[in-house]
Amino acid sequence: MKQSNGSAFSRSLLRSLAALRQPLIAVVFGLAVGAVVILSCGQNPLAVYAEMFQKSFLKPYYLFSTLTRATPIIISAMATGIAWRAGYINIGVEGQMITGAFIGTVVALYVPGPPVLICLLAWLAALAAGALYALLPAVLTWKFNVSMVITTLMLNYVANYITSYFVTYPLKDTAGDGLALQTIELNEAMHLPRLSSISTFNAGFIIAVLVMIGMMFLTRRTVFGYESKMGGFNAAFARYGGTKQIKVMMITMALSGAIAAIGGGTEVFGLKYRFVDGMFTSTSYAWTGLMAALMANLHPVGMFFSAIFLAGLQIGGSAIQRSMGIPLEIATIIQCCITLFVSVKVVFQFTKKKKAKTAEGGAQA
Repeated sequence: MKQSNGSAFSRSLLRSLAALRQPLIAVVFGLAVGAVVILSCGQNPLAVYAEMFQKSFLKPYYLFSTLTRATPIIISAMATGIAWRAGYINIGVEGQMITGAFIGTVVALYVPGPPVLICLLAWLAALAAGALYALLPAVLTWKFNVSMVITTLMLNYVANYITSYFVTYPLKDTAGDGLALQTIELNEAMHLPRLSSISTFNAGFIIAVLVMIGMMFLTRRTVFGYESKMGGFNAAFARYGGTKQIKVMMITMALSGAIAAIGGGTEVFGLKYRFVDGMFTSTSYAWTGLMAALMANLHPVGMFFSAIFLAGLQIGGSAIQRSMGIPLEIATIIQCCITLFVSVKVVFQFTKKKKAKTAEGGAQA
């Protein structure tokens, strides 16, 4: 029995390590292209990378800054991954983060009651708002066969502009900086605890770890996880096997939106302590999370470490700009090259699946 448990653990560990293979190859490709650009700027790539990684992972302050930055990226990657693995291309994680964070902030600020109880209610409201916002494109796809890619993408702008209106006019903090478009600050009792005395690192990172563990359990140990994976792998096979695809789509999109809202909540309750206009669009958390999800081939462990690496690139890129005069765009170039490498594989898989579907349709005819 012990040997069986040990072998199962070993297989699980090997699968997790295998999930890191694709991100590592993509990273090497990105760093190689970045090195060429650094050389063209007259700098030593090894010295630049040493400085970048020292100021993103090796020194405590920068490491905590990287993990703080990685928190919403990890969670948005999980939100993307759970939808994409089921075959539903949810491009609207940013809008779902915005919606969840905004509704959670409004409940936390304006619903009366004990702060602890209201904080719990605010988090539940945030999750519900994110889930409902993600269900909207799912319903449109089901009822009217509208492209989910287009609707989720467009709903990002809808969420951004609606919340921008509210923090510009009715909910704007008029007592503070008149130029800042933001709400008033949350009650201190609702703030997520700080985990470091030298940085803004907070309990949001623990929430991100729990989300990753929860996703691993859901996708590997539940019937729903199996059904959603089969639907993403081969929709026809899943349908013939008796999977209720509409039900799977609704649950998947609701979960994706709720997870995205958790990411928004960690930013509001753990870092900003208020809702700020453009707080998610300017930071591109959701798009970086999408990049991390693609790098890791949608594996939860791979997404977790990919998100931390990408956050480290952003923190390290800012640091070397100040200390060495290296353009911040170097980090962006590396990220874009990594995305390009991964996108080639994604396009290849999509083309292969489309050809198989066409062949299946021809055979049936």
